[in-house]
Amino acid sequence: MSNLMARIYYILMSALCAASTQNAAAVSELDQYNVSWDSPSESAMGSMPFGGGDIGCNVWVEKGEVLLYAQKSGSFNELGEYVKLGRFRLRFDPNPFENSTPFSQTLNLRDGYVTLKTGGAESADDVELRLKCWVDISTRSIHLEAQSSEPVDFQVRYETWRDEDKLLEEPAGAAHNNMGNMSRFGSYSFIAYPGEVKKLKDTFRYDGNSILFYHRNPSNPMSPNVGVEQQGLSEFRDQLYDGNKNLTFGGKLFAESAVIAESGEGHYFNTDFKYLSLRSEKPSTAHHIMIATHRAQEDNVSDWKASLDATCSAIETSAGDFEGNAQWWNAFWDRSWIIVQPNETDTKSPVWKMGRNYQLSRYLFGCNFYGDSPTKFNGGSFTVDPFSKAFDPDWRCWGGDFHTAQNQRLIHWPMLKAGDAEAMLPQFNLYERGLPGATLRVQKYFGHEGALYSENTDATGLAFPLAWCWPANEHSSEKRTRPTEVPFGDPRIKGYTKGLVERGMMYNSSVAYHFTSQLEHAYMILEYHRFSGEKIEKYISFIKQSVIFFDQHYQKRQMLRNGKPLDENGKLYIYPAMACETGNMANPADIVAGLEACLEGLIALESPSVSAEDRSYYRGFLDRLPSTPFVREHEGHEMLAPAEGVNRTQPVKELPQFYPLFPFNRITPSNDSEMSIARETWRYDTSFHRDKIYGWQQLNIFAARTGFAEDALDLNVKKLADAKKMRFPAFVGPAYDWLPDHNWIGAGMIGVQEMLLQTFGDKIYVLPAWPKDVDVDFKLHAPKQTVIEVSYRDGKIQKLIVTPTARKQDVVLEPFHAEHLQLGTSPVLNVQNRIPYDQ
Repeated sequence: MSNLMARIYYILMSALCAASTQNAAAVSELDQYNVSWDSPSESAMGSMPFGGGDIGCNVWVEKGEVLLYAQKSGSFNELGEYVKLGRFRLRFDPNPFENSTPFSQTLNLRDGYVTLKTGGAESADDVELRLKCWVDISTRSIHLEAQSSEPVDFQVRYETWRDEDKLLEEPAGAAHNNMGNMSRFGSYSFIAYPGEVKKLKDTFRYDGNSILFYHRNPSNPMSPNVGVEQQGLSEFRDQLYDGNKNLTFGGKLFAESAVIAESGEGHYFNTDFKYLSLRSEKPSTAHHIMIATHRAQEDNVSDWKASLDATCSAIETSAGDFEGNAQWWNAFWDRSWIIVQPNETDTKSPVWKMGRNYQLSRYLFGCNFYGDSPTKFNGGSFTVDPFSKAFDPDWRCWGGDFHTAQNQRLIHWPMLKAGDAEAMLPQFNLYERGLPGATLRVQKYFGHEGALYSENTDATGLAFPLAWCWPANEHSSEKRTRPTEVPFGDPRIKGYTKGLVERGMMYNSSVAYHFTSQLEHAYMILEYHRFSGEKIEKYISFIKQSVIFFDQHYQKRQMLRNGKPLDENGKLYIYPAMACETGNMANPADIVAGLEACLEGLIALESPSVSAEDRSYYRGFLDRLPSTPFVREHEGHEMLAPAEGVNRTQPVKELPQFYPLFPFNRITPSNDSEMSIARETWRYDTSFHRDKIYGWQQLNIFAARTGFAEDALDLNVKKLADAKKMRFPAFVGPAYDWLPDHNWIGAGMIGVQEMLLQTFGDKIYVLPAWPKDVDVDFKLHAPKQTVIEVSYRDGKIQKLIVTPTARKQDVVLEPFHAEHLQLGTSPVLNVQNRIPYDQ
């Protein structure tokens, strides 16, 4: 969204907020969820988030100084790392933060800002100081406003660890070790890459009485260009999206009545840094420090700087718009809420914390509402120094400009029912931008139509370089070395096949044939339209090509096998394939359910981009799919199977057998026989632990979808429990990913929403899996631009508001609670060593 459009949105949302008082009480209830601390922190692990628009900040007080990290959406360097804008360090003189008595630090959710207060306790001469930290969404600027009881001076530093080029080296054989110990994990396309991996330095200098800082990528950045060459696609280079070429991001630090101060160097935790600083010209009781930010692809740095300077002028003139910014956040909270145990006074109650941490999670995602790049699952814009690793603050597990789709989806599904549909667009744009690459590589390698996206995808739409694998070198292990390449359709290939790789395919046991996520995101876009009513013409080609790929690809494979495009039953045979990350599968449940959901969505879609001929083709494709759900028997119980014909109990870690239930909505409460099978699966399937809640695990969602209210509550309470390693309650993890683990809390948000509201077709199920003894207020969104507002007390609905009222006829109030399964006695099977299915 442009600055102009953001300002227009400000005005509209402000008017809406001012005009409506109906939900003021519910929004004010957010105050109980504000996070407050009464002591400074020991390190960045004790930081508190704030942000807005496309900016995320961490702020904390350490040893008498206020420190702040800032990150701007889409700030990927030449290696694809998602890097910080820098670190800012603020100190006052006299300095009430030195003793910090008394001290308070509070995140004010309702208005979206952080306040720091200290001093004024020892004597009448003791200085009291209040610092307000906020992001102006309309100008994408960061503001630090200090007010003190007596005049004080300040000094503010800009600190960078990117003051010189740096080689990211790997010792020989490093690929055999845990990737979490590799300096290249933040740009993990290049793990085991045989060439030089160089992280380029930033530019930072004084610019008048301000500090200018920026990073500029070259015109031929390693990411994505090394991958393009690796995969033999250089002929298409000009047709591929390259968001890193000539990308420049950074900003300017300035303040009212500030002058140049000292420069120098220092060390923070694991990292040396250099700094420039400003100081106040004279003591004052009010200081306003501003950080303008800018990110753009420009042929010349001078053009980038001219745009930044124009932004700085606008910021200086307005000094930001705190009231307008607060009104934006008020409107954000007015759109949707979940208040669990609204009258609870025990803030240590795990159930109350579940409700609080749901709201904190939504705030974190809201800080990137208008980002150019989607909120990342592995820390978003709120990562800090990796305190268990000897790397700089830019480092994270699982990379930057490549996005792991099965993790990313868990951040974006809860945005639908929260009414934050617009915040989903950056994730959709990732796939739309990658469409040329995803279709061109299919044409070149396989000779048919359709788009194929890697499970780990970037905006080029090409295969993930690390999973493609590099030629043998001193850094590569056998599993990270591209083996002998064989023709497409070679009969020796049974999915991932050790020592062989098909032309055009990746060589990785977890993701080589993992194609589900392009269907899930296509379906997510169709649901976005169904919920919001917004047009999706921009994404129709992505949806179509994602679906067509499976039809043409697997018909061609079957032709190569036996000369016929379909199996003996006239059905598409999807093999070799993976059920999520488990290989050697035929007709995986997640893929078939995803195809059904997308095809039915396209048939129903009223769009000029879907012709009568298209709809006829989609109906025919539906007829060619094997019938679902796939069912297996185990100890006399019918249960969902992860793929057709599978009848064994070896674990499939991601539980694709439940994907027809969620996310693809194939199994609904109105179909008693299928729902009964899903419930039997929850009760008796021995292939998974029912108490695994960390990271991307989805058991909390599946429990809610099957109507096990008490199980769902137990799992969601654990899922949204307070963080253990970081101080801020919603900075959970790490599990499989990195701190703060955003797909962990995203899955928690989905789980709580599904307990309260489920939607299938036009039907809206209210409180389908919510325990009768837990009070709750909520406002959530449903398809056809419908809003459901409920107050639930003592097992009874006290208030039900359906907007528009015509949708009341579609509301179902009867819960479909299932018998509670005691989690502690559930059948389990160790899933640490997965056994591939043998076809």
